[in-house]
Amino acid sequence: MAEEIIHEVPVKDIRDPAKTGLNVRQTDRDAGVEDLAASIKKHGLINPIVLRGEFGKPPYELISGHRRLAAHKVLRKKTIRATFKPSKYSDFNARVESLVENMQRIELNHADTAEAITAMYKKYKRDERRVADDLGLPLRTVRDYIKIEERASDYAKDLLRRKKVEKADVKRAIDAAQGNLRKANRLLDAMPELYGHEKKRAVDYGKEHPKASADEIIREAKKGRALKTVVLSIEPKIDNALTKAERSLYMNREEIASKALENWLIENGYLARD
Repeated sequence: MAEEIIHEVPVKDIRDPAKTGLNVRQTDRDAGVEDLAASIKKHGLINPIVLRGEFGKPPYELISGHRRLAAHKVLRKKTIRATFKPSKYSDFNARVESLVENMQRIELNHADTAEAITAMYKKYKRDERRVADDLGLPLRTVRDYIKIEERASDYAKDLLRRKKVEKADVKRAIDAAQGNLRKANRLLDAMPELYGHEKKRAVDYGKEHPKASADEIIREAKKGRALKTVVLSIEPKIDNALTKAERSLYMNREEIASKALENWLIENGYLARD
């Protein structure tokens, strides 16, 4: 594969990325721009932005690099280093490239990610594995994004966009409500009141009793289970791995650790499978 040519492109010739619709990031678009500008001033631009068009024939459309372009404007720079995709490069391919680029950098707002992933899913004829392979994400993560985009209420999506709730709690509310959006909204409002094991019990009870009201599910969840606390000392690499798993699996570390211990006990013959 031929190495991409990097050009110095006049900043004024690049179309406003907010108007092109190619960048999947719609929320917190300028987060960290001042810090990035300081870094570029000190070290220069390490990764060129990506444009669509033909060099020498402006205007150009920005595919990825909104924050880098914004930082150059903060620094009052006249040009920016860029590579090009041809004018025939489709909007869909441009949005996929923007999604991958954004997910590898500052974490996207969940709503932006879910919308872009679900668009890919529909474009790929509902092939979850192809989406996961293209983005380098676990299949379970892709499924969870799609579930929330297709099954969550507008109320839940708005809370996610404003970072008022956790992704994991939206998924739990959907599962516990079994398709009832009003019930899911009520459960979502109550999730902050519940501990980790109580949230799991809410989901289990909601699935076992699909006709139960939201208030009944919450009451049952708060009854809890007989639990014992185990305090573990873990190495930094395990702590980092748990953090990655939390982001990927829509589970908190307490749930992940409990599940991992349960699986180990089953595999080694100390615990029978349910």
